[in-house]
Amino acid sequence: MIVLALLVAMTVIIDSDWEVSHEVTIAANPSVVWSLLAHAEGYAEWNRYSPNIKGRIAEGEVVWIEAHLDNEVRQVKNRVLSVIPEQELCWQSGGWYGYLARGTRCRWLSKTTNGDTLLVHHELMSGPLAWLIEVLYRERIERGIQLVDDSVAERAEALARI
Repeated sequence: MIVLALLVAMTVIIDSDWEVSHEVTIAANPSVVWSLLAHAEGYAEWNRYSPNIKGRIAEGEVVWIEAHLDNEVRQVKNRVLSVIPEQELCWQSGGWYGYLARGTRCRWLSKTTNGDTLLVHHELMSGPLAWLIEVLYRERIERGIQLVDDSVAERAEALARI
C-alpha cells in the first residue's frame, strides 16, 4: 500500500516528460526521403525498426506501428497529427494508455544548401507515467529512432543514385 501511495505521489508531483532527438543528413532530395516516409505500404522494404505499418498516413487517420524494441515487438496505435509534404510528419500514440503516457513523434525535413536532406527525428514522451516509459524503454527508443533514420537514409541514397 505504501509503494502504491509513493507511485501515485511521484506521478502527480514529478514532471516526467522527456524527449529524444536524432538527426541525419541524407544524400538525397527531400522528395525522395518524403516518398519513403509518407507511404506506409513501403515500410517493410526499408524500415528495420518498424517494418510493418497498417493504415493511411494522412492527417487524422490512425496507423498501427509494429515497433521492434530490441527483442520485444510492440503494436502501437497512433493518430497522424500533421502531414506537410516534404517537410513534416507527426503522429501521437493513443489507445487507453494515452492518458497515462503518450509519445508524439515528428520527423522534419529540410533541404540543405547542396540539395541533400536534413532529417530531424524527435519524440516527446508526456503524461503522468512518462517517467516509467523512460525507465523501461528510453534506450531502446533512442536506438530505434537512430535505426529508422539510418534505414531511410540508406534507402533514399540508393534511390537517389538510380
